[in-house]
Amino acid sequence: MKRTARSVVFSAVTGTVIIALTTIGIGLWFFVSHHESSPVSKQSAEAEFSQLRSRFSTQQPLIDMSLRQSADTSSIGRPVVPLHTFHTAIFDTRGGQRIVHIAVPYWFARLFADRDGEFRWLGQLTFLDDTEFDSEAIRLSLDQLEQWGPGLIVDYQHLSGGQFISWVE
Repeated sequence: MKRTARSVVFSAVTGTVIIALTTIGIGLWFFVSHHESSPVSKQSAEAEFSQLRSRFSTQQPLIDMSLRQSADTSSIGRPVVPLHTFHTAIFDTRGGQRIVHIAVPYWFARLFADRDGEFRWLGQLTFLDDTEFDSEAIRLSLDQLEQWGPGLIVDYQHLSGGQFISWVE
């Protein structure tokens, strides 16, 4: 009987370890496949952000960073289109110069909104990284984002040279 109890305990511990290692492995895979960070010169970052801005040259961003809140989306009248991917590109100048690219499924981005479905900090849009933009206050609800639809969410620059662009597709 003691032998059976040990077998049960051993099996339970082994199963728990396998589940924990599998969860860690999936988490690491998700991070690596949705996040990229690399050192970059200011000139290279400027070129990339210039290219991104030209892509959105006909759009105003949903969030007006001078007011720290999103535009009024109640009268947009666009048909609601499912959102699939949330993209963020960051030129982080804090502690060195690096460019960060994050592209996550929209369902994953929804997990970072507060319980009331609102983003209150720009850092909530960086999802898988910590950058100099984390503490920038904003007001953006998931409802507003979904009414806005695919397109530019925010385009913001620090006086120090750091840059932040986010969009959804």
